[in-house]
Amino acid sequence: MAQSRWTRNAPDWADADPDNVYFFEAALAKRRRLAQQARDGKKALEVDRTGSIKHLERAAKRLRHVKAEDRVLFVPHWDMAIAELAMKRAGVRGAVSNLCGSQRVRIKGRAR
Repeated sequence: MAQSRWTRNAPDWADADPDNVYFFEAALAKRRRLAQQARDGKKALEVDRTGSIKHLERAAKRLRHVKAEDRVLFVPHWDMAIAELAMKRAGVRGAVSNLCGSQRVRIKGRAR
C-alpha cells in the first residue's frame, strides 16, 4: 500500500527512546493556568480581551492565586469599569490597566 503524503514524514514513535520523549505536561493545581509572572516573583500580569464579566472574574481569580506583590489585569479601555468590579468581587488587590498601559486604577480588594 502506498504511503499518503501525511504519513510519509510522520515520526515513528515506536523507535523513539521513552526517556527522551515527553507526551504530557504536568497537571496544574485546580486546573488553572498560571498568570504570567516575573522571574523575581514581584509582578504578575494577566490579559483579558473578551469583555465578558465571567471571563474577567476568572482572570482576577487566577491573579489572586499567584504569589506576587504587584498584580495587574490588562483589559481594553472600554472594559476597565467591568474589570474593576470583577477584581473587587474576586477580592484581589492589584491594578486594572488598559492594554497600552496609559491608564491604571488601583484595587484595594474586598473588605472582609
